[in-house]
Amino acid sequence: MRGKATLALTAAGWAVSRLRGRNEPEPVRGRRGGTVSYAVAGAALGVGTAALCGPRRVTRLPGKVALITGGSRGLGLQLAREFGSRGASVVVCARDRDELDRALTDLEGRGVRAHGVQCDIRDLDQAESLVEEAAAAFGRLDFVVNNAGIIQVGPQETLSESRFRDAMETMFWAPLRISRTALGPLGETGGSLVNITSIGGHLSVPHLLPYSCAKFAEVGLSEGLGAEVASRGVRVTTVVPGLMRTGSHKAAMFSGRSEREYTWFSLGAGLPLVSVNAERAARRIVESAARGHSYLVLTPLARMVIITRGLCPSLVQGVTRVMNRVLPEPSEHAEERTGGEVDDEAVNRALKLPTALNEGAGQRLNQGPGGEGPPRQEPRGEGPEAPGR
Repeated sequence: MRGKATLALTAAGWAVSRLRGRNEPEPVRGRRGGTVSYAVAGAALGVGTAALCGPRRVTRLPGKVALITGGSRGLGLQLAREFGSRGASVVVCARDRDELDRALTDLEGRGVRAHGVQCDIRDLDQAESLVEEAAAAFGRLDFVVNNAGIIQVGPQETLSESRFRDAMETMFWAPLRISRTALGPLGETGGSLVNITSIGGHLSVPHLLPYSCAKFAEVGLSEGLGAEVASRGVRVTTVVPGLMRTGSHKAAMFSGRSEREYTWFSLGAGLPLVSVNAERAARRIVESAARGHSYLVLTPLARMVIITRGLCPSLVQGVTRVMNRVLPEPSEHAEERTGGEVDDEAVNRALKLPTALNEGAGQRLNQGPGGEGPPRQEPRGEGPEAPGR
C-alpha cells in the first residue's frame, strides 16, 4: 500500500508541476518536455490511483441469516450460495417441493446451513408465516430478499387479465406483505431488505407488459419504503438488474406465436457483452446489501437506459414502438407454452450456440422443467469462517 501511495502521489506532483509550467515562456516549456510529459504524467497518475484503490474487500457475514424468496433456482439460488459462502445461514422458499429439495441438496453440499420452506408467496397467510418460520429457523433475521418473479411474454391481446393479476400478486403484493411482516425482525438486528426489481421497472418493454407493470410498482414500493423505514434502523436496497444470464427463459411463459416469442427473448437474455452472469450479479447484490447501499444498477446498459429515458422519454418511447414492429404478430389461435416446451423447435435448436452461456446458466441454477438440478459441489473450506461450520 505504501508503494502504491508513493507512486500515485509522485505522479500527481509531476502532473501539477507541468500544469504550472504552462504559464512559463515557450522556450522554457519546450525544454521541459511539453505534451509528452503531460501524457506520461497522466498515465502514471491513472495507474497509480487504480493500484492504490485495488479490489474491494469482500464482506463476511458469519452468524447472519438471510431469507430469499424464489431461492430454489435462478438468481435466487445463486444469491443463497453467495450468502452461504460468506458464512450466513439461508432460508429459501419455493412452490415446488422437488425443486426446493434439489436446491437444499446443492446448498448443503457446499457447506451452507440452509432451511427450505414450501410456500406460495401469493397467499397472504403463507407470505406472513414464511417470515415467522424464517426468523425461527436460526433465531434471527438479518436479510430479506424479495426475489421471486414470473415472466410472461407475448402481445398484450394474448395475455388475459389474470396474467396481469398473477404478475402483480407475485412481484408487488407479495413483496409488500413480506416486507411489512419482516420490518419487526429486521429492526431488531439492524437488518436489510433487498428488492430485486428490473430494468423493466424503468422501461416498459413491448410483449412484457404484465412483468413491466409489476416491476414498476415494485420499484415505487422499494424506493418509498426505503425512505420511510430508515429511521427504524432498517436499510432497503433497490436492485435494478439489466439483462442477466440465469436460464430464466426456460421457465418463462410464452403466448401468441410462442416459438417465435421464445426466440427473441432467449437471444436477448443470453447474448454476451449485453448480459451479465448470475454469479457476478449475486456477488454485487450481496455486497451492496451487506454495506447497506440504497441503490444498485447492475449493468452499464441498464444505466444507459435509465439515464436516456430520464432525459429523452419521447425518444425512448419511439424506440420501443420500432421494437414492437419487429416482434412477432399475434396469431389467430393463441397458445401458451413454457420455454422448456418450445426449446426444441427447429429455429430455437439452431440458436443453441449464441445462447450457450444462458443454457449453461440454466443447468447450473436448477432451471427448466424436469431438470436434474445443479451439480453437487464439495464444501469449500475458507478457514475458521468456512460456511456451515
